[in-house]
Amino acid sequence: MAISLNNPFVIVFFAGTLFTFFMNHFLEFIDYKSRQKNGGRLPEILKKYPLAAGTFDEEKLKKISAYEDDKYKFWVFKSPLFLLMNLLLVFSGFYPWLLGKIVSFTGIPSTFGPAFLCFFLFLLLGSIPEEIISIPFALFKEFVIEKKHGFSKMTAKLWIQDYVKESVVSVVLAALLTVAAAFAFTFFRTTWAFILAALLVAFTFIMQIVYPKFIAPLFNKFSPLEDGELKDRITALLSKTGFVSDGLFVMDASKRSGHSNAYFSGFGKHKRIVLYDTLINQLTVGELESVLGHELGHFKLKHILKRLLISIPMEVLVLYFVYWVAQFAPLYTSFGFDFGIENIPYFQFIGLFVVSLIWGSVSEIFTPFGNIKSRRDERAADRFAVVTCENKENLINALIKLNSENLSELIPPKIYSFWNYSHPTLIERISSIEKVEVKNDKS
Repeated sequence: MAISLNNPFVIVFFAGTLFTFFMNHFLEFIDYKSRQKNGGRLPEILKKYPLAAGTFDEEKLKKISAYEDDKYKFWVFKSPLFLLMNLLLVFSGFYPWLLGKIVSFTGIPSTFGPAFLCFFLFLLLGSIPEEIISIPFALFKEFVIEKKHGFSKMTAKLWIQDYVKESVVSVVLAALLTVAAAFAFTFFRTTWAFILAALLVAFTFIMQIVYPKFIAPLFNKFSPLEDGELKDRITALLSKTGFVSDGLFVMDASKRSGHSNAYFSGFGKHKRIVLYDTLINQLTVGELESVLGHELGHFKLKHILKRLLISIPMEVLVLYFVYWVAQFAPLYTSFGFDFGIENIPYFQFIGLFVVSLIWGSVSEIFTPFGNIKSRRDERAADRFAVVTCENKENLINALIKLNSENLSELIPPKIYSFWNYSHPTLIERISSIEKVEVKNDKS
């Protein structure tokens, strides 16, 4: 069955896809032109900090611009190809054709066994075209761009090992999620939205425990943080903030990349703190304490809990909306699926798939709204770190070093950072930190 170009579902998908493409190109081009104009300039607010003035010299500013320019040119070449692939897969009828071939093998997915097999094969085989195209771009980014700018420490052997492991883990997780979906679609045909939402929420919480203990160690070595000043300072900070941790670990990130980071994982008594070894090498003990103070700020200010309290009800509402839309035959026929109206109850996973295609095409429009909230939380976490650690200088110096080490842009256009940044820019963060009042500032 041919795809109906007059159907509102198809119109939204097509218009949204083109809007996302051109909006992103518009923003990236503005950022590129701004970088050509301002990339060699040190912002005024940084000139009063000796560390920044010494760190962001002419050579460093050129390196930042060169790195950002290379990423931009790579993306400009990659983006149209992925747009073309996306449109071809949809408008060529690839997905209906694939479903037809799978159903001829599994039969109508009216019971759990055929439903699971049909859903799983559709997701697995349907992802192959994008995976094939993605591989050369991933290799180029890793072994050309990242190596050129001194970040990648990856070897061909390690890349292949990572790829195989990631593929296996992805397939296993996809199978588990497909089991949940097949269960919901098969046994709760009129209430699957609520059942599937509950299963997804449970899966999310379970992964918070499973990932750090069983999946992450497949890729990196996690060693307990050695005794010393750093561990003592972090332990005291955790005690001060009432954070119960399952351990402090150092990850051997340097065997793959020079980029640095720190993160928390898990929940409840299973929370653990992970520091990249690159981060430990780049920052002083006091600066590391401030960085962790920032992360603890998210915990103490309940940012994660608040997001869950919003996201879980939204997930239920969205899935119920998908259930409601999935009852309309035009949703399927407009994208070329022709399995008969009488069989719609058995193919609502295709409805979920089609809605995800449509949502993916328009979700860019809502990006700034989430980023506004995220940037607000980041500023609050910065304030918490400064007040808790009683030191502005350490956090400011840490941010300067991390910005420098990661070759992050200093002066992005406001419209670009407003649309794309989940964190305030370095200048905005320092300006905000300077306004924080600290009673016993140990700077």
